[in-house]
Amino acid sequence: MQRKPILDSWRFSRLPDLDLDTLRCADLPDAAETVLSLPHIFEENGQAWHGLGLYRRTVETDPAWPALFVEFDAVDQSCQVFIDGQDAGGHQGGYARFRVPVPASAVRAGHFELAVVADNRLNEHVSPHFGDFTVFGGIPRPVSLLICGATHFDYLYYGTEGLILHTDLDEAGNGLLTAEPHAVCGENARLRLRVLDDAGQEAASAEGSPREPLEVTIPGVRPWRGRAGAALYTVEASLLEEGRLADQVVLRTGFRHVTADGNGLRLNREPCFLRGVARHQDRAGVFTAASTAQIAEDFDIVDEIGANAVRLSHYQHPQAAYDECDRRGILCWAEIPMLKMTRDPALQENALRQLTELILQNIHHPAVYCWGIQNEIAMFRDAPYMHENCRALHGLAHRLDPSRLTACANLYPVPPESQLNGITDLVGYNYYFGWYYGEFPDYGEYLDAFHAARPDTPVGITEYGADANLSLHSAAPKVKDYSEEYQALYHESVYPYLKARPWLWGSFVWNMFDFSSDRRNEGGTRGLNCKGLVTHDRRTRKDAFYYYAAQWSSAPVLHLCGRRYARRAAEQMDVKVYTNAPEVALTVNGRRLGVAGNNGNGTVLFAAVPLVPGKNLLQAAWGTLSDEMEILRVDREPESYRLPDTGGGKVTNWFLQAEKKKDCFSVENTAQQILESPQAAAVLREALPELYRVLTEQEVIPLGLTMDSILGFNVKDPEQVQRINMLLQEVPLRPSEKP
Repeated sequence: MQRKPILDSWRFSRLPDLDLDTLRCADLPDAAETVLSLPHIFEENGQAWHGLGLYRRTVETDPAWPALFVEFDAVDQSCQVFIDGQDAGGHQGGYARFRVPVPASAVRAGHFELAVVADNRLNEHVSPHFGDFTVFGGIPRPVSLLICGATHFDYLYYGTEGLILHTDLDEAGNGLLTAEPHAVCGENARLRLRVLDDAGQEAASAEGSPREPLEVTIPGVRPWRGRAGAALYTVEASLLEEGRLADQVVLRTGFRHVTADGNGLRLNREPCFLRGVARHQDRAGVFTAASTAQIAEDFDIVDEIGANAVRLSHYQHPQAAYDECDRRGILCWAEIPMLKMTRDPALQENALRQLTELILQNIHHPAVYCWGIQNEIAMFRDAPYMHENCRALHGLAHRLDPSRLTACANLYPVPPESQLNGITDLVGYNYYFGWYYGEFPDYGEYLDAFHAARPDTPVGITEYGADANLSLHSAAPKVKDYSEEYQALYHESVYPYLKARPWLWGSFVWNMFDFSSDRRNEGGTRGLNCKGLVTHDRRTRKDAFYYYAAQWSSAPVLHLCGRRYARRAAEQMDVKVYTNAPEVALTVNGRRLGVAGNNGNGTVLFAAVPLVPGKNLLQAAWGTLSDEMEILRVDREPESYRLPDTGGGKVTNWFLQAEKKKDCFSVENTAQQILESPQAAAVLREALPELYRVLTEQEVIPLGLTMDSILGFNVKDPEQVQRINMLLQEVPLRPSEKP
């Protein structure tokens, strides 16, 4: 098989609204065309547009080619492909590889006209049709020709290479490989398999029929051990016809064994706590069309922070991302974009298809330890049909790949007893205490309550974080002020609750990088989720980045915090250093102020450091490590350091500050909890019938929100909210319903 990229000389035009399902090539209107190169997305001035785009290209062929396919690494979200005006196939889902065959007549003609209609409009039958990230559409990944002989691996088999590799590691340290071939070949064809180590030496070989799985044992294999050693092997699969090589596929793989229980995760039967970050494929300037080099740069930054795991959210990423995880020893959570599950059977079928593609296209990657089947689907409600659908996804994953775990990520209001917590092998929670709701200590309380209720269920944190706009600063940071200082305070306050619980399988910071989200306009930024530890353009590491580097990195770390808060009106300031050094010396304006010790949380603090008017040079050092920053003492701090409409801080209704019955409902309960109680639901139904109808009949308001926040958007009269709260206070709570 030969792969030939076709990236240039595409003619693009934007189309009016058309029905993609019934579209014919003859229906495509003439339109002004722009000549461009791939990858290409539906973007103008950093914002996505939603609709249909038509890509056309003349493709040259060699009439002698026996078989030809067009390979799309991804088209976002749905597409239809035409060859010489005829329907050649399509795809539903914007993140997986797929291929279409080129008719022999088109190959013999020496050229053909290729047309692709891409559609990123909301489609309730295709995931994702809801989510906190931008769907940019277009063709964001490469397109190639696959040139094959008459006998070849089946490149139409779910977008794979026609070879599915199942690997494991037994207790004796032997590598177990099962090669599952899918081939287009004659009766006498043979499959020859060679397994090569990193030095290119043959570790094992076998030969058999290309119609049956081929099993190979590699004695004394070097295991893939994550950051402790990412040993990889090369599998060469040769398809032989009459003893001659007809086709060959080469895949890199590794051998490891992953299990989990209520005491955490084990890699190769050894405990392994995941110190993880989440990553979207989005990046400033290129957005969802990042190059292989840019993907590698992202993982350089993951290496720098010292993480041993990454959550590739919330969809299938380019192969380059999984390759980077393999070679760097980074454990990888891979998932499908199931973010809103409805009763629509077509949506479930699409989820099953996307999960099949995700697994079969990535099963050879040793870094992948789990398949994520849903994220926050109970945002609107936790319903029985969801449990049934999740069981089907879980069952499919285990049939396709018995060696890996399945996983889910639930919102915090999902109670421990929910069936959603009893389906997948791993359970994750997306917690935002101290940002959207609650306080920092709630992390410990909620995790301990879950572990007490389900001690045998492997649980971890799949998201936690806070937004930071680098232009916003405060010496007294408060929740929702969006300052860089609050984000740093958030992480240094929250992470100790996680690492203090050894029975967690791990955690993922949300997020490694700021990313596009066209539904957002907050914190002084539009179209961005700013929870990243690194900015959207990858140029700036926020202070919180260095907190985790001090926690995780084996390299020396010393970072003075607050350098972008450069103009201060106070006569003194607290100086904070993130470091893995045992102590740090501080010098201000050439005068050594003293030495302070690490508090055990990667932090060294110097309180009330005096500032002189004008420039102040602060220098921190330990051994050969040093960092410095300049602070300018001014009469008045820039107004740009604060948001114009808020000083930050959690806003609480005045009546919630008074004494309340803790064993009764209140507006601090979630809508889900209130609707599940007949008495509490009756209060809401009688007081606000229209809102009750929306909550129970439509999926537009997340039921995981507290009623206080929902009423704040929908009820302008605070006295009415007070009356509803008083009535709810007469309804007793069950223990699991406490906010």
